[in-house]
Amino acid sequence: MWKVEFETIEAQDEVEKLKQDRKLTKADQAIIAAWIRQVAFHGPESIQGNYKWADHELENDWEGYRSSSFSKQGRIIYRIEEKLIRVQIARITDEHNYKKKEGKKP
Repeated sequence: MWKVEFETIEAQDEVEKLKQDRKLTKADQAIIAAWIRQVAFHGPESIQGNYKWADHELENDWEGYRSSSFSKQGRIIYRIEEKLIRVQIARITDEHNYKKKEGKKP
């Protein structure tokens, strides 16, 4: 079994703010929970190559990270660390834009 957690407290706080601001719907939250269950029980390779998640490697500032879609706009940005999956939901965007916010480091 794989462990799934947030990479930083800031990433966790950002998700809480998205929930409070209603930018993460209940449906989004259910899909994210399904993603976490799948990765935890079957490993990250179970979502890679699966069109449902549109999972792929990232480049440039996010080199070493992967992205999975949980909605048209929403992405789960994460990295694999041996048997530890660290999940960082960076933001929700309708532009499919992976630019980092100024001053933010993964």
